[in-house]
Amino acid sequence: MSFKTDRLTALFPDAYAASDTGSLLYTVLDAVGAEFMHADESLKALLKSHWVRYAPGDALERLAAGFGVTRATMRDGTPETDDAFRTRLMAVVPMFTGGGTVQAVKGAVRAAIGLPFDLSTLGITDDALLGDIENVVALREFSPEIHRITGVASGVVNGALEVVLNVALPSVGNSLPRIVWTMAADAARRISVERVDTHQGVRSLDAFLVPPAGVLVLTANARGELSALLNNADVTASFVNLDGSPNPKLPEVGSAPGDWKFRAYGATYDLSVFDAGEAFDAPSGFAVELSRLRLQPLTFDVEVPYFVADAVDALKRSRGYAGDILVYQGLPLDKVQGVIDQTKAAGVEGHIQFSLRFAEDQDPRDASTRIAGLRRDAERQDASESFLLANVQAAVERQEQNEHFALGGVFDISTFDKSFGFQ
Repeated sequence: MSFKTDRLTALFPDAYAASDTGSLLYTVLDAVGAEFMHADESLKALLKSHWVRYAPGDALERLAAGFGVTRATMRDGTPETDDAFRTRLMAVVPMFTGGGTVQAVKGAVRAAIGLPFDLSTLGITDDALLGDIENVVALREFSPEIHRITGVASGVVNGALEVVLNVALPSVGNSLPRIVWTMAADAARRISVERVDTHQGVRSLDAFLVPPAGVLVLTANARGELSALLNNADVTASFVNLDGSPNPKLPEVGSAPGDWKFRAYGATYDLSVFDAGEAFDAPSGFAVELSRLRLQPLTFDVEVPYFVADAVDALKRSRGYAGDILVYQGLPLDKVQGVIDQTKAAGVEGHIQFSLRFAEDQDPRDASTRIAGLRRDAERQDASESFLLANVQAAVERQEQNEHFALGGVFDISTFDKSFGFQ
């Protein structure tokens, strides 16, 4: 019996006794009412299947497919539950309103590892703690890479052995190069490095000689000031700018493609000697490697801790927070890259980087050894008196006798410190 059956029986006159539960008519109406109830439940399920918050099973998967999200296999091999899948999908949906922004990508990755998409849902009012949670997922635009270009000089131009390297790949911003110059069988003088588009560079003094098989390394500090090492010995003082001015500076590699020219000369009149390995023509050859830190355009790196739960626990301990931060089970780490691919903007390349963040306890305590001491203070107030009688009188008698005999003194001979008499 259901309220549908009640409504059907109420449509018949009392003469039909439709409300009599034992009648045939009531049985028929009750069966029809049950079908109406089943239809209502199906209709409600259909309506719920259009909402992520209520859709179960296959309906939830069909909704997720519209956002390119699929049910994941968890780390223990079991399929993701409806509740976990629904929570993740609800966290992923807002990222489509972000248009592939930094916050959308970070939020999607947070949702993938178990943190909420929107940290404000945690209800934490401590700004420092929120900042630490925010930094669990770090995004750095423009993925860095070491870009190396090599070349071997073989052509002679105006008496110098020369090679031109083309730096073809663009970068976000300029960067300072590192140049490794390796000579072949001959020594070289008057070597120079020039950035062709700006005509800036450095060159060596005429007296400076790179021996056969010598390795010259040119680098610069953050201010561009040149540092030169020849076979690990500092030879910076042997270099000047291309225009001959002191305080040489190595030019930066530009963000746009450009050419770099490297030159080396052979023997120089009035400087070269026969036993230094110098050729009286251009050197036979050298190899050059130019490397730089290139920031790749239209790329970004997302860094997350490999042990997410351990990193979050360490964060909670450091801040003295006892609440929940990981609100649901995270995806396997190999699925996080797929979340980034779904979130990023078109034409942008994103990469996942896992970090190992170990928390070290800096408060060691040794509980295996204990030293216990017992101190007892005792005060004695014993008093005693004594009286000493003694004879301290001493009598001394002296009976010394002296005799004196004087000889007559002789003028100009006797002295005063002898027993001479003057009468």
